[in-house]
Amino acid sequence: MYAYIEGIVAEIGEKTAVIDNHEIGYEIFMPLTSLQKLVHNETVKVYTYYQSNDNGTALFGFLSKEEKRIFTLLISVSGVGPKGAISILSVLSAEDLTYAIIGENVKAITAAPGIGTKAAQKIIVELRDKLDLEDVVMESIGENATGTTSSQTSFGAMKNNVLLGLTALGFSNADAIKALNEVEVNEDMTEETLLKEALNKLKR
Repeated sequence: MYAYIEGIVAEIGEKTAVIDNHEIGYEIFMPLTSLQKLVHNETVKVYTYYQSNDNGTALFGFLSKEEKRIFTLLISVSGVGPKGAISILSVLSAEDLTYAIIGENVKAITAAPGIGTKAAQKIIVELRDKLDLEDVVMESIGENATGTTSSQTSFGAMKNNVLLGLTALGFSNADAIKALNEVEVNEDMTEETLLKEALNKLKR
């Protein structure tokens, strides 16, 4: 019904934002990570998903098409509703969630409030073959306009390069992602050190 809504940020709440478009205020449920990027009285473009059921109607919004796509995949999993998907995307970016799913990192997904082990395992089983990590990373690299910092962008590219390097060395995609998930990262980490740390994890 609504592909996106572009307007002025009128209100920012704990779970929703109100976007003023031509003097109509649209209340939109958004991930916490997206809400934290909004600025009062600034213009923003929010990609939306409209839900209508017996309990009423609601709008869910995202600052990128990729995040919206991941959201729609999440709610395709039986037992995962829109608010559960928003909860997951409030603690994991679309890129990190993709790493978690492909790398079968149940712990990362259960960090979201209300998402238990069984639900996380179901998400992994049903979505791991539907996600393309490279597409997600490249999408995130192109999203500076939505608040992604240059350091976040460069790290996303670095992480993808290391993943490609590990698979070129003969490691499986899943094993390489698991190793990357286990590495404790910091702002000073370089591509070379990230590769070395991941290799150490894989040699165990």
